[in-house]
Amino acid sequence: MHPHMGDAQSKSRGNGVVLWFQIDEFDPAIERARDLNVEFLEEPHVNSNAGHREAWLRDPDGYVVVLASAYGDVGTSTTPQF
Repeated sequence: MHPHMGDAQSKSRGNGVVLWFQIDEFDPAIERARDLNVEFLEEPHVNSNAGHREAWLRDPDGYVVVLASAYGDVGTSTTPQF
């Protein structure tokens, strides 16, 4: 269900750890990440279970970082504008 949470074959730092940040200003944070050439594991999308937007990234140390808007930020029938 969460394919980026870890790799049993990897002994790297952060394997199996996900840092999750709920942020108020989702779109500007995504733009800053793009400006920094961050590796996107999952592009911004709507998580229909939570009704919010999220993006999965990998930081320079190898940790998986999720940026998420507030729970219920968008309805499941809303098309996000990124």
